[in-house]
Amino acid sequence: MLPALLGAQTLKIATYNVENLFDLRKDGTEYTEYIPNTGYGWNKQTFRAKIRNIAQVICDLKPDIIGLQEIESDRALKALQNGVKACGHPMPYRLIADTKPTPVKTALLSRFPVLKRREIDPDGTLKTRNILEATLNVKGRPLTVFVNHWKSRSGPESRRIVSAKALMRRLRALAKKTDYIVLGDFNSDWQEWRTLPDSVRLNDTDGLTGINHILQTVVDNQPVTKRAIHPPEHYDLWFDLPPQRRWSHNFYGHKTALDHILLSASLFDKQGINYKDKSFKVFKPRYLFTPKEAIFRWQRAKHRRGKHLGKGYSDHLPIYALFTTAPYRPKQKESHAPLTAPKPTSLQTLRIADLYTQPVGWVNITIPKAVVIYKKGRVAIIKEPKGRGILVYKDIKRLKKGHAYTLQIRKLYDYKGLREITRLRVEKDLGPTAMTPLLTQSDTLRPNEVLASISGIYRRGYLYYGKGKKIKLYVKDKRKRPRNGTHVTLKNVRVSTYRHRLELVLE
Repeated sequence: MLPALLGAQTLKIATYNVENLFDLRKDGTEYTEYIPNTGYGWNKQTFRAKIRNIAQVICDLKPDIIGLQEIESDRALKALQNGVKACGHPMPYRLIADTKPTPVKTALLSRFPVLKRREIDPDGTLKTRNILEATLNVKGRPLTVFVNHWKSRSGPESRRIVSAKALMRRLRALAKKTDYIVLGDFNSDWQEWRTLPDSVRLNDTDGLTGINHILQTVVDNQPVTKRAIHPPEHYDLWFDLPPQRRWSHNFYGHKTALDHILLSASLFDKQGINYKDKSFKVFKPRYLFTPKEAIFRWQRAKHRRGKHLGKGYSDHLPIYALFTTAPYRPKQKESHAPLTAPKPTSLQTLRIADLYTQPVGWVNITIPKAVVIYKKGRVAIIKEPKGRGILVYKDIKRLKKGHAYTLQIRKLYDYKGLREITRLRVEKDLGPTAMTPLLTQSDTLRPNEVLASISGIYRRGYLYYGKGKKIKLYVKDKRKRPRNGTHVTLKNVRVSTYRHRLELVLE
């Protein structure tokens, strides 16, 4: 075996969502802000800056194969390929899933030649992006890579299930012992099977998940391990890292692992290509972060129609792993994956104000007295006498406006900078309580409160009130927007935030 080991080839495989790499040709399918040479500033200068920055990341990462997401066209991909070559890391082979005119597509750059390619169309509609399948010649050994970009989390899980099922059908059709890797942006966390059942917004599949259940990274409610993987199961490389390090995307402080590299059982044997154990990492050089430790995504101005600023990279971090043509050799220490569901935290009695400093996720907190001061649609606001208010999303059926309750808070979430409760249990209904003393005034605006009354002039989305003050006014029904320049008075209106900016919300 020693001669084979001495001649073994090591390769690095990565995946990177580059955040909207559009070219400079107007095709009619672009996102509005990427229509070239318009007021948004997507032009030759900003396009070159984007290419230069993403190429720098790839050159510093030095992959042999990299799956890419959010590439508009082969023109954009070729420009990136040339940029990578210019900075000293040539990748002569490129592929893009471009048979469907979606705004952005999956793609691949490789230092190894392509043997064959295929696109998997999950449902024949523009709602789902095609999956790119590429078989590469790695020093005489075939390796098949599937590049994915599933539906974003703006849609329910059923939209991701469509892609998962189409992919799994194809994987089951492969010849036995085929060496293949499934990677990309799945818009699904590594523990989706635990978190999805409690998301009233995403869970339209009764808890069934695409990544964990359809692709079988979890079996019998336990993560698949490298020691006991069997076809058609897959090992999610995030389980090589401790839970606190499992993230490649940071959405307003909510760290998630939307990008994945999933391995087939054939990559843990003594034949063909195999995983180099414990080599999985997140690529995070200092320049990919802002001074405030946020991911340094591609920058657009917050005013003047969001003009491109020509700096930044992506809202995702690349992830990568090493592979070898030698037999798989496990290291002694097994996966960090927790094999059982986390135990509930011990019961605490806290005030609502304390909920703003608690970590998001599962909690076990009692609020002795909270009054429902607002309830419309899917939203309620509860508030303590002489205390803070907080928003409850969807789990509000048992709450009555004007009633006080003893509540057990079960789950906290941050949505675009707004702290909210997504799961609670009513311990006791304390009966009707006066709400008026709990309403806030216009000089003490805070999110998750209800404003008693405010008057001012409405101009272009803002309410101008008091002495030179203004606040964003969000009106869900556009037909009910005030006319510019009109004087309006609002009563019992909800105070919210959007991306950390205060606004008033008219449901």
